[in-house]
Amino acid sequence: MASLDTNCLLRWFLGDVPEQQGRVEALLATGDPLVVDDAALIECVFALEYRAKLSRATIKAYLTTAMGYPLVLNRTLWVPVLDTWVSHPKLSVVDVYLALKSKANGRAPLYTFDEKLANQVPSAQLVP
Repeated sequence: MASLDTNCLLRWFLGDVPEQQGRVEALLATGDPLVVDDAALIECVFALEYRAKLSRATIKAYLTTAMGYPLVLNRTLWVPVLDTWVSHPKLSVVDVYLALKSKANGRAPLYTFDEKLANQVPSAQLVP
């Protein structure tokens, strides 16, 4: 099974390079499942937030739309990651992802020195 990288996701979402956006859309139109690694999603969120200066709600909408396509990604994890990240604007997507992934994998708490994270995400805890 093939995979998509961050640049493909960005071109598809932003449409800033129409020819490349069209090629990604054509690839998706085949209906063949494509893997999107968590690292690509995290990088995509950072690029959209800090480079493209999009709001968290807009970024969440892009990724939620993507989840409606035949993409192989961890929806069970990413839906709550995006919800938590949008509702906690002081937290980074990486911190939220790590805290919720540790919980999902039965490895909580995620020990941290980040007080904001520990105070806002129950599966994160300050290092004793």
